Parts: sequence; C-alpha cells; structure tokens
Amino acid sequence: MPDFPTEGSPPFINRMLTIAEWREYVAGYDFGKLTPTRLVLHHTYRPDETSWRGLTTMRGIQRFYAGKGWTAGPHIFAAPDGIWLATPMSQIGIHAGAGNGSLAKGWYSIGLEMVGYFDKVLPSGKVWEHSLAVMGELSRRLQIPPRQLISFHRDYTNQKSCPGWAVTKEWVWSQVEAYLNNSTPPTIPPGQIGTPTPDDERLIEALLEEGYKHKTNGQGYNADWAFHAYALEHQLGMPMGPSARLTVAGKVYNYQPFARDTLYCEVPNWGDVKTLSELLGGSIPPSGLGRTLLDATYQAGGSPFRPDWAFHQYAVARRLGPPVGKSAQITVDGKQYAYQAFAVDTLYNLVPNWSDVRQLSQIGTATDPATVRLRDTLLTETFKQAGTTYRPDWAFHQRARQWAIGAPLANSYQLTLEKTTYALQPFALDVLYNVVPNWSDVKRLSDLARQHGMPVLGMAMAIAPLVSAESLTPPDDGGFSITQVTPPAMAFGERHGERVSMVVLHAVPGAVAETIAAMTDFNARFATHYLIGLDGRIYRLIDEAKAAWHAGFATGGGVWYNLNRISIGIALERPAGWPATRDAGDMDAQTRALRWLLRQLDARYRLSPDAIVIWTSLAGSDDEALSGLPLAALREALS
Repeated sequence: MPDFPTEGSPPFINRMLTIAEWREYVAGYDFGKLTPTRLVLHHTYRPDETSWRGLTTMRGIQRFYAGKGWTAGPHIFAAPDGIWLATPMSQIGIHAGAGNGSLAKGWYSIGLEMVGYFDKVLPSGKVWEHSLAVMGELSRRLQIPPRQLISFHRDYTNQKSCPGWAVTKEWVWSQVEAYLNNSTPPTIPPGQIGTPTPDDERLIEALLEEGYKHKTNGQGYNADWAFHAYALEHQLGMPMGPSARLTVAGKVYNYQPFARDTLYCEVPNWGDVKTLSELLGGSIPPSGLGRTLLDATYQAGGSPFRPDWAFHQYAVARRLGPPVGKSAQITVDGKQYAYQAFAVDTLYNLVPNWSDVRQLSQIGTATDPATVRLRDTLLTETFKQAGTTYRPDWAFHQRARQWAIGAPLANSYQLTLEKTTYALQPFALDVLYNVVPNWSDVKRLSDLARQHGMPVLGMAMAIAPLVSAESLTPPDDGGFSITQVTPPAMAFGERHGERVSMVVLHAVPGAVAETIAAMTDFNARFATHYLIGLDGRIYRLIDEAKAAWHAGFATGGGVWYNLNRISIGIALERPAGWPATRDAGDMDAQTRALRWLLRQLDARYRLSPDAIVIWTSLAGSDDEALSGLPLAALREALS
C-alpha cells in the first residue's frame, strides 16, 4: 500500500496510529528496493510525557530539525497518546550518526524515539506499550530476531546515554521477545538496570555545543549527525563552517569543513562519511570533486584557494584545515614576515623566502626575547583575524599557546549549568573552561571527554609521541587513526562495572574485509574491539565500554572469571592459511599501529606491562600464532 503523504520540512508524515493501526500499517508496508536491517532505540529527553502535546509537539520537533538544517529525522515517536510517524520508513533517516546507514553500503536503520527521559527510571505505561508494539511488529515484519534487530543510540555515539542509562539491551530484548511470544517477560534481577548518567554528561554536551555553534550559523552540535560522530571519533576538532551542499558531475554531496579535514558524503548516503584528505591523496587536482571541495573549504575560511601558494600547499599536506583569514605581512624587529592563519596553526615565512614555511606552534613555548616577540605578534594577528583579542597574561591564552589547540573561535564568555558558572573559550581543536572564579585552573573538554570514554577531541592522536624503540617510532606526519566500522559488530555484552585490566591479542587469518564481514554478521559470536591490518590501518568494531565476545572464561583458585568483561580484544591480520604458512610478511606498520593503540588504551585504563596477553596462551595452546611480534617493545608502551 502507498505510504501516507508527508508535510513540511524536513518531510514528516505527522500522523498518529493506534497499536492496531500500526500492526496493519507495518504488515503491508512497502520498503522499496532496500529493507532496513536495524532499529536504533532513542529517548527524547525533552519533550517528556508531561509536556507532550501530540501534533503540536511533532510539528515543534520538525521545526527544530529544520532549524538545524536536517533533511530527515527519526522515523517513529512512541508517545503517551499513540505511535507517531515522522520520516517515512522507506527512506534513510537522520537520528544516529553512522547508525543511520547508507544506500551505498546496502543497509539502513529505523529510528524509534521513546518520549521521555530514562536515565534513572525505566520506560513504562503507554509509552512503553507503544514502543513494544513498534519493535515487536518490525521484528515480525522484517523477520529479524530482536537481539539482531535492536541496537541503542549510545552504540553509535559514546558520549550519549540514549535511550537512557536505566535501559539495558537485555531488558529490552527480553521484553520484545515476550511480546512476540505472547508470554510474561522475565523479572529484572536486582542491580541489573543501568547506572545513572554521569554528572559531567551535560557539561560535555554543553561544551560541545559551544565549540560547534560559532562557525556553523547556529547548526551547533548534533550527536545524530554522521559528520559530527565521525569528527569526534577521528579527532577532527570543531567545525569551521556549516554543513552545506554542492553538485559535481550531476551528483549531489553534503560536506562540512572541520579543523583537521573536510567531511563529505553523497546524498542521501548520510552514514557513508568520507574525508577530503583521503580523496586528495596528497595531491592538488585541477578539477573534479576533490578540487571543488578544496575550493569550498577555503571559501568557508574567507580566502580563495591558491594551488601555487606555498602556504596552501603546506596546509593541504599537513591537514591544517581551512584558513581563518587572508595572507598578510607584518614587521618584527625590522624583519618582514608573510603569514596566514589556519584552523590548526598559523604559517609564516621570512620575506622573500616563500618556500621556507614555518609553523607558529613550533615556537609556542619559546623563551628567547626575539622569538617571543615574533610569536606574540603572530598570535595577536591570528586572534585578530579570528575576531578576538590575544591576551598573553590570560590563563586561557597561555594554555592554548602551550597546548597548540589552534585558532580561537570566539571570545571567552560564561555559561551557567546546574547552578555552576563556567568561563569558557572555544578553539579549533578544543574548548577551554574553568569554574568561576578559579581563573587559573584551566580545564579542557578533551580531558573531560577522555575520563568518560569519549574520543579525545582534536588531539593529534595520529602523531602522539612513542617512547624509545626507535624502529617503532611513527613518521613525523603520523598516519595512525581509527576507522569506525558501520554497522558495528553486535557480538558483545555489558561490562557490569568491571574495569579494563587486560589486552588480548588474536591472530586472525584472512583479509581485513573478510574478517570485518565475519565479525559484523548478525549471527557472529566472536568479535574484537579492534582489528589492525598488516598495512597499519586500525578498525573499531565494538565500543570499548562493551564486553566484546572474544576471550571467554578462565579459572583461577577455583573461581571462574569472565575475561570479556575485563579486557580489550585486538585482532591482528595474518595471511590466509596462517599459521601453517609461517610467513606473516612485513609487520612493521601493523606493529607501530598496535603500539600507538596500546598507548591510547593505557591513557584511559592505566594498564600494566603484563596486561598484554596472547590468546593462544589463554587457550592453553603451544602454537606460536603471533610469532615475530615484539612483545617486549609492546609492553614497554605500557610501562
């Protein structure tokens, strides 16, 4: 049967169904050429049940999304008065970032919003009845079991509690299974509902919004946008322009410039996020999509791209982002310098040595008077081009200079949350803040985020220094980053409060693509948190907050231990036929990537050198599945 008509922008159906009407609707629904394979569960937080006003609220939500520039939204709202239809289910919605799906990758998800706030209480009453009907009937219609169909918003963005910390997958799955079997759902064991939201969660959200809003014409931060989720996961810093659209060779693309890169996707493949730097591959094309995106990126910074300029060639190669202002000249101590401020750094040279490009961050901690005068003059001009004023005696500016967090996005100002007033100033790679009036106690959003398991915003993780082991030191230009696999693997459980104290290494024969396909299969019962290819590429398949099914149980002193709950699993690519072939090939790039990843894990979990364990030793095998791996050098990364 044809779907109901839509209205407004983004196009919403804005029609309420009863449970009986929903069953009839979904049973005969025509999804078109591509059928959804996931349902992502959310809670609205606001509006909640007491403020819900039916169609009036739906249209208010629609206007909110339109103000954010969204072209779609979630598909369904389970409300106190009924089941409300928003984005048609035959279309890819915008609700879960990389969890939205992609036509190009052949999958997409249905977004279900439960009206209410469920960080501390479970959903109940009519909202839960309507939610159960939506999930149960979609499971029946798509012929996908609840445990394979239903995921959570927080699976795709690790700074969100959504659909609420009180809601666990086991509870949801068992409730939907009982609905389908027309049976009584199991009782929740004491202590099995989730942990209340951290006190810092709202501060993180607020600081992200402040960092995201200044260059985006009010679009701000949206955890549901694939661009924003990708930018956080890959430490790209703050957006330097709004999400916009362009057409090249008859194809329509969305793009958004960030401090370290420009993201883009072909419309409507919202979840298939790509980077301009990878498209360019280190070159500057004369035309085509890459050049069009490059020109648009520079235009966002108010300066046209000049392919023959040394500053622009250098900035593209070093991923310094869009310019903050135009190229100009200054005189310091009788010497004339050319300079141009970019998001990540300011470039300069001594006139007329145009090709001798230097970075301002390289003299950020200088102490000799002549260099300090040059540095402070360049900082003054950088801040001026960014529309702010440099104050060398301000704690924010001293720390920004020390930490090299790029150009300021706005002047410092104050924000009050939960009766606490914060001073803050957003920069291209981080947001600095303090509790008023503790002006000198400067804190970073990236540090706060790290404490709660979020990616480290804007940190140059790809060029994090490694200690000793000279042969394992990465090149100066980095090259290490983490690619989030979408859809992620679902072979995991909960950690139930247990801390990570072990890293288990697995040798997995076969090509990376084959391993990813096997681990993300709906029926997979083995998956690791990370997979590292022999080429040094790192893939994340499961969020670290989850207990990936990779290590099983062990016994010690007569006690059984669930190793999954206390470990991070890392799979290492090996050639097909390994270990019989015995020749793993060149493992240098993989080893350097592994060492880099171990340093990141150590920063989060404070691991001991003995935390690294090879799976074959746990399994009681003598097979040297990871022979050739320099364990001593790897353990040194955790010392």
